[in-house]
Amino acid sequence: MTHRVTVTVGRDGSISAETHGVTGSKCLDYIPLLEDLLDAETVSSEFTEDYRRTSAGVENTANTANQQWNS
Repeated sequence: MTHRVTVTVGRDGSISAETHGVTGSKCLDYIPLLEDLLDAETVSSEFTEDYRRTSAGVENTANTANQQWNS
């Protein structure tokens, strides 16, 4: 699966992002990149099912999704 990030801007200006196809803790690499691109700071985060999967499909590492920032 291709790695993808969905960024959503709410009507109130809030920003959220969700990783797709990024298994294990590799998703954590996206946080500083997105903070720089969005000129924002992460205020909360949640883990998806991909968090517990490795690229082989074994559940044991990490994937972060639903990042929210203050800009």
